[in-house]
Amino acid sequence: MKGKQALSLVCVIFILPLFTAKLVLDMGWYQKGVTNKGALLKAPVRGEWLEGDGLWRLVYSIPKVCDLECENALFQLNQIPIAVGRERERVTSLLLVSQSQANIKGENIQKQDVSFQEQKAMLGLPFHGKAIYLVDPLNNFILAYPLSKEKNEQIVQSKGLLSDLRKLMKLSKVG
Repeated sequence: MKGKQALSLVCVIFILPLFTAKLVLDMGWYQKGVTNKGALLKAPVRGEWLEGDGLWRLVYSIPKVCDLECENALFQLNQIPIAVGRERERVTSLLLVSQSQANIKGENIQKQDVSFQEQKAMLGLPFHGKAIYLVDPLNNFILAYPLSKEKNEQIVQSKGLLSDLRKLMKLSKVG
């Protein structure tokens, strides 16, 4: 009887971890390792109409009324290219404005007038344009950083955006 018990114990020792691993994967309890802080855009979105080809771009479409979220976004757009450091010439901030919003100021921010079609394209993105989008040098929207009214969340988001941008620029052979 001892031989059968030993065989059963050995089988349980080897089969139980396999069964547990299969259960964890099937039930979705395992979170795959990700290092990006922004929301990865699932569907490919091209921005052929964006200015600044060959550069990494932080893109924000400004709403008609600039509230606290908008001011936080403008602050991030102004500061992050500076914070990148010696790779500063590879990054630009791009503010998408309509004709009536041409008076908005920003030292390190380029402004681009957008048409109705382009505004509609921005609203079709995840977060409906209420985010800062990271666009690669090949005009692909790749990451989104939803805006926040909370100062603490904004600081964490800025650090995450800067971290993602530095990592992408380091690994990228383009731009």
